[in-house]
Amino acid sequence: MAVPALRRLVSSRVLPGRQLDPETLTQLHTTLVDERQQLRRDGAAAEDLERNRLAIVQCQWELSRALIERYLPPAAAPSAA
Repeated sequence: MAVPALRRLVSSRVLPGRQLDPETLTQLHTTLVDERQQLRRDGAAAEDLERNRLAIVQCQWELSRALIERYLPPAAAPSAA
């Protein structure tokens, strides 16, 4: 039985040094999913599908972070006792 290759770690940002808003990330996610469907239709190599999968995962991670930053209420200041 073949041992699967270890995945390369991807950078912590979709675009290093730039924080994207949730709307832009949603559009990017849609583009990446459309690209994946096209890759599958075209019978793309496993490496291309994996690269696309990792991009989708990274985009989803960034979208989650962007939504948390937008909607998480600010922390309450500690009250003096």
